Amino acid sequence: MDIAEEFSQCNKCGLCTSTCPVSKELLLEKYSPRGKIQLARYYEQGKLELSEHYKDIFAHCLLCGACAVTCPSGVRLKEVFEDLRERIASQCGLHHQVEGVVRSLIENRNISGEDNEERAEWLELLDELPAHAYEKDKAEVAYFVGCVASFFPMAQIIPKNLVHILDAADVDFAILGGEEWCCGFPLIGAGVPGKGREMMAHNLEKVKELGVKTVVFSCPSCYKTWKAFYDTRLELLHATQFIDKLISDGALRLGDVNLTVTYHDPCDLGRNAGVFEEPRRIINAIPGLRLVELGQNRLQSICCGGGGNLEMVAPDLSGALAQKKIEEIQQTGARTVLTACQQCVRTIKSRARRQKVDLDVLDITELVVKAMTGE
Repeated sequence: MDIAEEFSQCNKCGLCTSTCPVSKELLLEKYSPRGKIQLARYYEQGKLELSEHYKDIFAHCLLCGACAVTCPSGVRLKEVFEDLRERIASQCGLHHQVEGVVRSLIENRNISGEDNEERAEWLELLDELPAHAYEKDKAEVAYFVGCVASFFPMAQIIPKNLVHILDAADVDFAILGGEEWCCGFPLIGAGVPGKGREMMAHNLEKVKELGVKTVVFSCPSCYKTWKAFYDTRLELLHATQFIDKLISDGALRLGDVNLTVTYHDPCDLGRNAGVFEEPRRIINAIPGLRLVELGQNRLQSICCGGGGNLEMVAPDLSGALAQKKIEEIQQTGARTVLTACQQCVRTIKSRARRQKVDLDVLDITELVVKAMTGE
């Protein structure tokens, strides 16, 4: 991208600062989107030399995209910040807090540091497991699980639930198991997107070998990364889009769930990928369910605090932003918040538990299963 062209559009109005969670929490201009744009402008003009200091400044960003939505000049701030992270990594090296994850991605093909052959261990949560364990030679649909839902116990209920839903709807699907590698998204956030090309090529090859027509993702970041960086004509759908289709086709029977809920739009699913209505149609298709919208929703949704590798770089800041999200949720009066992202579930639920907040944090697949089974 021509970042100089982006700089020329910025009129320094500061509206981006008013929507940036990091800026509002730290109250320092250098951490605001406007401040970062000005620093990037100085760098492009040769007035600023990149250093460890700027490495830290640009790492303090959720890459949530809220700033770009507010910008009246149409500056692609998120893309500029990703570009600067790449330039900084190239000239100054990786931020020390992400070095371990990048090393794990290169060595283990996942973010957890575990043997990638253990990627399908979450299948042990299923009550019944078919002989093929969903690792088929051919299928119509591929389910790309993602690193977080594969390896982090708090999120493993998501693939368990989605498998339950797909089985109930008689969907012919397969997973890649240990042949699934990270989608490459964390490397983009770390400023080294080039290191993800091998992973992308591998994943695409393995999915094509299945002969599938559709790839389904429960992780919004995997979904967005495939859509933006994978060269394929396969149909790519987030799980909420696929489930919405199953419901409209009559493939799922949903019973009553008498509950008041609110819904948090994940940044990479909503604002950054444009998927807003499908999750809401799923919620509204469940009898007895009452949806109360958050004060800031859809394009204006406030990040949970877990995006942009911020949880690794500044865990205290990430936690403070998660606390703000919880306070916004509590203002709705709902004691249950739904989302459609494993990272949002982890970030919000972890903070709620740490602060002993009475709040149920559910991925939308969990509610669908509840409506299917009555349990």
